[in-house]
Amino acid sequence: MKYSFASLLVFCNFFLAISATYHTDSAAQDTLLAHHLDEVIVSTSIRETNDLRNIPASISIVSPMQLRINRMEALPDLSAFVPNLFIPSYGSRVSTPIYIRGIGTRSGVQAVSMYVNGIPVFNPAAFDFQFQDIQRIEVLRGAQGTLYGRNAIGGIINVYTHSPLLIQGTSAVVTAGNFGQFSARVSTHQRLSNNMGISLGGHYHRDGGFFINDYTEEKQDASENFGGRMKVEWNITPRLHALLFSNFDYLSQGAFPYMPLNAERVNFNDPAHYERRLVTSGLSLRYLGNGFSLNSTTGYQFLRDNMKMDQDFSPLSVFNIHQRQRQHTLSQEITLRSENNSCYRWVIGAFGFKDHHNIHTTVNIGEDGTAFFSQFFPDFIQMLNKQIEMPGEYRKPTSGLALFHQSTLNDLFAVNGLSATAGIRLDYEHTGIRFDTGTQGVGMIVRPPMPPHLPPVVIELEADTTLQGRFNQSFFEILPKFALQYRPSERSFFYLSASRGYKSGGFNEQSFSHILRDAMMEAMVRQMPPNMIPPGMPIPGEQPPLEKQLSFAPEKSWTFEFGGRNDFFDRRLSTTFALFYSQVNNIQIVQMLDGGTAGRIITNAGESTSKGVELGLRFSPTNNFSFHSEYGFANARFKRNDKGDQDLSGNRIPFAPQHTLSVGVNYMHRFSNNAFLDRFVGNIRYTGAGKVYWNEENTAYQPFYGVTNISIAVERGGLGLELWGQNVFNTSYNAFFVEVSDMAGNSTPIVQRSRPARVGVTLRMFL
Repeated sequence: MKYSFASLLVFCNFFLAISATYHTDSAAQDTLLAHHLDEVIVSTSIRETNDLRNIPASISIVSPMQLRINRMEALPDLSAFVPNLFIPSYGSRVSTPIYIRGIGTRSGVQAVSMYVNGIPVFNPAAFDFQFQDIQRIEVLRGAQGTLYGRNAIGGIINVYTHSPLLIQGTSAVVTAGNFGQFSARVSTHQRLSNNMGISLGGHYHRDGGFFINDYTEEKQDASENFGGRMKVEWNITPRLHALLFSNFDYLSQGAFPYMPLNAERVNFNDPAHYERRLVTSGLSLRYLGNGFSLNSTTGYQFLRDNMKMDQDFSPLSVFNIHQRQRQHTLSQEITLRSENNSCYRWVIGAFGFKDHHNIHTTVNIGEDGTAFFSQFFPDFIQMLNKQIEMPGEYRKPTSGLALFHQSTLNDLFAVNGLSATAGIRLDYEHTGIRFDTGTQGVGMIVRPPMPPHLPPVVIELEADTTLQGRFNQSFFEILPKFALQYRPSERSFFYLSASRGYKSGGFNEQSFSHILRDAMMEAMVRQMPPNMIPPGMPIPGEQPPLEKQLSFAPEKSWTFEFGGRNDFFDRRLSTTFALFYSQVNNIQIVQMLDGGTAGRIITNAGESTSKGVELGLRFSPTNNFSFHSEYGFANARFKRNDKGDQDLSGNRIPFAPQHTLSVGVNYMHRFSNNAFLDRFVGNIRYTGAGKVYWNEENTAYQPFYGVTNISIAVERGGLGLELWGQNVFNTSYNAFFVEVSDMAGNSTPIVQRSRPARVGVTLRMFL
């Protein structure tokens, strides 16, 4: 805390010193509007045949002002601010689980896709990055397969950055807070000519960490993050526009601050760390013809990361994992779209991608793990290895091709305001896995029980196990969409829609630790005389074919929705609502192998349904005061179970909250022209989520919880000083829960606690 107060004094003195000589007119920032679309400059989507304001779907637009006054600096900060959107923190950025309307997953193939400036982000490890120069964020809820294809079964998140042709200037933001929090961002937007502009930016962010590891006596979750971005826009001719951008991000963080449910602190011995390098680049070209536009979007993403995890979460050396990823992804989309004011609008497009994903994983059974067999059978078995390494290299190439079309016919049947939208997508994907894994030099000494009249027998066993091979599978999906919309006035509309979505299938490389362990045991048992096998020694039974053990099938859905929006009092009051029903077939869930001691896999578990409601209210009785409330309810349950004897029918989908709630009040006061300050801005926001079940059996859950964030800021010209607090009432809850079993089968609930109350100060400057 002493560092926070010292930083506060420094910033206050700096602010007072320079604000006396700096002043600009910022009238554009002097109102808080009720309708979020009024706060952003909206460009027409190259895919949509409807105006963004009137898309017949549940869509939330988050503006730069909303991001700033609510201190939303990364994707997880949007959780619950958008109804039925839930993005929890699970200990590291190697996975950013996203749930929309109860549809999502905590690892593996995501059910919600993300795009940055029109470029798809393929790996969930790349979802969580620092926001900078954001022009708007769109969250489309419900299946969006027709226009976006694979892995949009729950929805789409589109992130757009500012255009240097629309805004110019230089800005800097510096933040400091308790728990060692410090961040700095700087960016500039400049015109190089009347037709060309460039923007450059950089950021640095550091967290001192919140959870102490008793074993190391250090903060387990300290992190450091920095990066830069560049964007160039060029109106080459009045008809031809080009956009080039590139972002780089580096992250190093302590990870997985998990602890037993009945403990107060982290306490494990093996390293737990995550490091990531991420590059996202794109080139967009747009040609505006007579009544049409031709658009090309080329994207490239490179990800390299390094993860270490103690998977027994104890001071014992039982089980840990070291995983490294390297991924190159190239995508290309071309669309031809109508550009006119006629009643008929259309878009036709093609999309293709190629993804090279290499994973190197080493699973280690530590000294306490190998000693388990000797301890469990002290008279029969002695392991020759103090530890066992199971290294593996897995290549997962994936490629896809899609063709899509969407049409919108306005004034249907000559009824003013009635429109119909229909679309279809033909989506093909081919994916595979090439694996090379095994163990060498694993051995044990077995002393089987002998009759009293016979001398003891000593058998030395050794197992060298190697698994090599490759498997492939292909998917072809037809993804239609239908929607009717009626606009009784310019300020209201209602819609009814049905859309198809799917999440791609694939292969589980993490299951190899389980497969190898069984293969080693089977190889050793084969070397023993049947009558000398110690009683109680685990003997692997007959296993399904390897390809079946590794693969999982696509997840498919239909979503039906009725909703609308109404604006009143010159858009000072805006209301939105949506009723939805989704049915998902072949739902993919995460299954822990042997209680987590042998990794986890993705498996299919029958059918599920999700039905619920979303309500939104934004009200600005004056230009200086605004109120918002967003509520989402999702009743997501298993409908049919395909997991053997375990009946999940009627159980709620784990890790997805039933309720999300966001309530906020913003106030701005403008001082007189002769005053020392120009503006005072205050904000208070409450966000909550729950009930969250942690397992398919619904035996463990987190009740509904909520946190309160507060900020107050004073501004003069282009300068602003803000004091803020997050989770100011120090609400305690479990952000993550999993049951981990030891090698004897004893289960221990493991949790990640919530972050405590944080306070800090931010200085903003715009030139």
